[in-house]
Amino acid sequence: MSMLLAGLLPKTQIDDNMRVLAFNRHYLPGFKAGGPIRSLSNMVEVLGDEIEFFIGTTDRDLGDAEPFQDINTHGWVRAGKAKVRYFERQNISIRAIRALIDEVQPDSIYLNSFFDPIFSLRVLVARRIGIVPRVPLLLAPRGEFSAGALAVKSVRKLTFLKVAFLSGLAEDVTWHASTAIEARDIYRAIPDGYSSVAVAPDLGTAPPVGEALAWKPRENGRPLRICFLSRISPMKNLACALRALGLAKAITVFDIYGPIEDEAYWSECEAIIEDLPPHVRVAYCGEVAHKDVASIFIRYDLFLLPTFGENYGHVIVEALSVGLPVLTSDQTPWNDLSASGAGWAVATDDSSVAACIEEAARWTLPQQVAARASSIRYAKLILQNDRSLEQNRQLFLQFRKQ
Repeated sequence: MSMLLAGLLPKTQIDDNMRVLAFNRHYLPGFKAGGPIRSLSNMVEVLGDEIEFFIGTTDRDLGDAEPFQDINTHGWVRAGKAKVRYFERQNISIRAIRALIDEVQPDSIYLNSFFDPIFSLRVLVARRIGIVPRVPLLLAPRGEFSAGALAVKSVRKLTFLKVAFLSGLAEDVTWHASTAIEARDIYRAIPDGYSSVAVAPDLGTAPPVGEALAWKPRENGRPLRICFLSRISPMKNLACALRALGLAKAITVFDIYGPIEDEAYWSECEAIIEDLPPHVRVAYCGEVAHKDVASIFIRYDLFLLPTFGENYGHVIVEALSVGLPVLTSDQTPWNDLSASGAGWAVATDDSSVAACIEEAARWTLPQQVAARASSIRYAKLILQNDRSLEQNRQLFLQFRKQ
């Protein structure tokens, strides 16, 4: 946290540049919430020289009972190119949000998540009843409107959607979709003619490399080394990965990384693990800070994430960027993995996933080398996309005050 404390800013240092006030339940130095943190922090680092980002967030990481050590919750703290206000949970209120908006005087407000009750709901309610000014508002649902995401706790989510739109909570909102597919999901969820949708791909980055990395190919006859790295929740579909491993005949080592977000779901996964055949060895390896992701990925032959839906999937791009082929679902933007030789994007049925695992287990050394080269090449095409950068820039510049 020393970097953050060193950047403590007095209120008088806020200047007159174009300003965006973003709210995200979790932010740096947190990492357990995964993609939403990466999406926002990457955007800040890429656009932060021409747009001034202010971020309201909580003072702890996903699932943590304790706040970040030595965090200041009474002023602006610099994290990278953003100025961040960390809130203690008991101090997050509509009044506090209004005070933040009054202080920053943003050109636009940027919400990450539609279903977040901590910040998004408060901002939408306050805006609807006139407590906060009707500053242009961008809302990024971060994949929450995909069919897979809406199927998790569906009654609660669909009820909230109905109430929100009937009450006008999301009137005059511009929705930020990461892909054309997500735009269709948003249009399917909101009433006809209700709001506009702007498409701007998430901005990915390769994971930081903290040490010299040396990939060691799998020798003939050795187990296939597979990893899962994500939040352990129904949405990420770890149970499918485990069942598929049980169906596959290949000898495999499967290491699971990530915070246990849903204890009940993890108990279901543990029950599957108990019943797996002896040729499948499974270990839960705990949480991984973002700075260590590259050094984890380099140890494996395949990254397995049969997710029910990703609007981007930062961890997928990060795996590919260090040469790790990916086996994921067909519910992400990366459905051409197989054609590119970088892995597979398949339906989330156990047999389809198992068939790909068996194919990977048959790779010869030249095939392993080719798959890793194709993965790196695929990631470079994503990460060096200038059009994505310009779309993100225009997402905010359209609201520049004249």
